[in-house]
Amino acid sequence: MSGRWTPLVVREFLRRGQATYSELSAALPTLSDKVLSDRLAQLTGAGVIERHRIPGWPPRVRYILTNQGRALEPVVRSMWEWGTARRDALG
Repeated sequence: MSGRWTPLVVREFLRRGQATYSELSAALPTLSDKVLSDRLAQLTGAGVIERHRIPGWPPRVRYILTNQGRALEPVVRSMWEWGTARRDALG
């Protein structure tokens, strides 16, 4: 897993557990569609999330955090705490 924005996408899954593309796009409005699509593909390939197609029309996809993805919570939490402390120290 690499790339700018990946920790924020993972953070959204840790908050929600699952989400549709539209929900993620609304929660992360500064991400372009291409970047969000790339990050979802990368996280799916890494086993952090699973892609589930929802039957019906229009076709929908729901992404669900895996156990492997949940294991990232302490890492993401540490990064968040470090960044918050840095921001507060810089004032």
